Amino acid sequence: RFSPGKRYLTLLRECRKIPGVKKIFLGSGIRFDVLLQNPELLEEILVYHAGNFLRIAPEHTENHLLELMRKPSFEVLASFVQLFQSINKKLKRKIDLAPYLIVGHPGEKPVDISEMKKKLKSLGLERVTVQIFTPTPGTLSTAMYYAGCDTAGRLIPAEKNIKELI
Repeated sequence: RFSPGKRYLTLLRECRKIPGVKKIFLGSGIRFDVLLQNPELLEEILVYHAGNFLRIAPEHTENHLLELMRKPSFEVLASFVQLFQSINKKLKRKIDLAPYLIVGHPGEKPVDISEMKKKLKSLGLERVTVQIFTPTPGTLSTAMYYAGCDTAGRLIPAEKNIKELI
């Protein structure tokens, strides 16, 4: 039985064999936690399917926020960056990582943004895209935003004044 990473690797390889297909680029964020478990897939993507940078979406670095977002821990990101750098070193054409981050998510405190900057810099990730949290109907994050509490009912900060984030 194939893992999701192996199936995706097989799919990419089959697609490249299709007559007339010159290039398949992955333009949106990809699951770095899955790539961490599939180094062969990561290398294949870097060699054949990445442009000048590879987009990933860690969304934050602080574990208490990542838990609220239901995202992998910072340690998973740090391990991925290490794997990425080791593979990238061997490539003829260097590729940058382009992380996507969110500020203002329910539960975030000002100190979390300072810590995020430090951690990203320590990983060598300085080319980032940042978006301010926007409530979206039907999501758990939006429910936390309006309720001001997490799923266990604990009160969490939920910044509702966008000017405070800028």
